[in-house]
Amino acid sequence: MKALVLEDIGKISLKEVDTPTPGRGEVLVRIHACGICSSDKARIFKNGTYHFPTIPGHEIAGEIVGLGPGSRDELLGKKVAVFPLLPCRQCEPCRQGRYAQCEHYDYFGSRRDGGFAEYLAVPVFNINILPDDMDYHTAALCEPATVASHALKRAKMKQGDVVTIIGTGTIALLAACIARIRGASKIIIVGHSKEKVMNASQVANHVINATGWDVEEAVAQLTEGDMSDVVLEMAGNSLACNYALAAAGKGSNIVFTGNPEETVSFDKKIFWKILRNELSIHGTWNSGYAPGNNDWNDVIRYMQEGEIPADEIVTHSFKLEDYSKAFELLMSDRFYTKIMFDI
Repeated sequence: MKALVLEDIGKISLKEVDTPTPGRGEVLVRIHACGICSSDKARIFKNGTYHFPTIPGHEIAGEIVGLGPGSRDELLGKKVAVFPLLPCRQCEPCRQGRYAQCEHYDYFGSRRDGGFAEYLAVPVFNINILPDDMDYHTAALCEPATVASHALKRAKMKQGDVVTIIGTGTIALLAACIARIRGASKIIIVGHSKEKVMNASQVANHVINATGWDVEEAVAQLTEGDMSDVVLEMAGNSLACNYALAAAGKGSNIVFTGNPEETVSFDKKIFWKILRNELSIHGTWNSGYAPGNNDWNDVIRYMQEGEIPADEIVTHSFKLEDYSKAFELLMSDRFYTKIMFDI
């Protein structure tokens, strides 16, 4: 099969590799779409994966075309999205259904081969059956959408809340869509890129370009001084983290989701807000997958009902053969939201 193989930091190329054979309890997925995550920037070009060679890619959608021993016949031909975290299912967090805190987890696209390939062997546990009429771009957005969904749950968002989102990337826009679905009274998005801020106006009630505005003052004006009930930080840098605290109202919930590449520091005056306003700060990095608290079920329903505009979020797609163009765009300053491989 064809696959993009990362052999060292910054050294990735299209190769012919062996097609995987599904083992017991696994299925073979013919991948049709795989999103490029912002985390793939560092994974491919800065820090590397956990071993080389590795096939990156964890935002995976495709069709089941083969069955390993013990897999049910009725799964054959089903359209699926893949939960990329492979928990050990033995440790204490796993026994509690907190798979993102698994002590021995594996992960498609970083710890083991992932979705920038034509085929992938996937445990039945990790597959999510999709409606037959769902397009593969929408299907591949399920993974980042579940991260957004989980962040809002961690923030204890309730109907009528004012939600402020720091960041204009894919997960930020998906979080805005899901906040709207769940009844937010007002959604505010804060960013730096003029073009991305303008693009975010499609899914938010208000957008703030932090380059030209004082974020705290702007949020205060938009909320008559009450500030935000929920703040999601989704950029992963010091400025974004300070903006998140600046936008918070008294007693509000803040969720840090962005993955920082450098040390994060806080302005003393901003940090005081945590103490004086009794802010609740939470972290998250993945999605809920336990029975009764499964973000994948929620997101697939939203996608099926057409409540998330996937065609507006997926701005670019490339064939695997055009990977150099895809990664050039990823590393550039040009406008994009979600870049995908059509495989």
